[in-house]
Amino acid sequence: PPLLDVPVFSLSTLGDDDDKSASTGKIRSTMNILSYASPISIKPYRMWSISLYKGTLSHENFAREKRGVLQMLRPEHAYCKGTKTAGEEALAQAGELIRVLGGSSGMDVDKRAVCAELGYAWEKLLPEEEEEEEEGEVEWPHVLPSCVYYLKLELVGDLIDCGSHEVALCKVVSMISDGEVQNAADELSSLSTRKLRELSIISELGRVIPLETGA
Repeated sequence: PPLLDVPVFSLSTLGDDDDKSASTGKIRSTMNILSYASPISIKPYRMWSISLYKGTLSHENFAREKRGVLQMLRPEHAYCKGTKTAGEEALAQAGELIRVLGGSSGMDVDKRAVCAELGYAWEKLLPEEEEEEEEGEVEWPHVLPSCVYYLKLELVGDLIDCGSHEVALCKVVSMISDGEVQNAADELSSLSTRKLRELSIISELGRVIPLETGA
């Protein structure tokens, strides 16, 4: 297939762990790396399509909860430039965050804990003021800090079986932008699949390259 240069997203999905460890027997909230995402309509409301790999915790959570937060990543997420605690050495290697989110399963790895160790502790996504009354008590998953923007997505209809993946057609409930984003041109600062290939974080097939393998 042709090599595409597209934005890199992470989909955050809700479990029922409530910040507790997997030892409680609860289902973890999780995040993945997702590049199969595209806007598809603007009226009567904005719609996006996303593709979810079958058999993953992200797929399981989204199919059950029918909502998630799509996060547009920045280059800093590839370079692991997250905030470290005072006196802590920055041990994270370039690509480590991407490899955790896209190269491991939330069924086996506590991604919330690993992200925190890398300087990207998950945060509660605060709603815009006008959303509070409209959304009521709807719970949304936590998010990564420093993303370009966050799209709150709700599934419309059923998931569409496409073989290895299922496609979700989603209504955009709201978009929350980083404070630095002023216009559409600012989105050019987003992380791209080309950059991940240049850094030998993903292969030409779009798969995460383990650190020990190299390019």
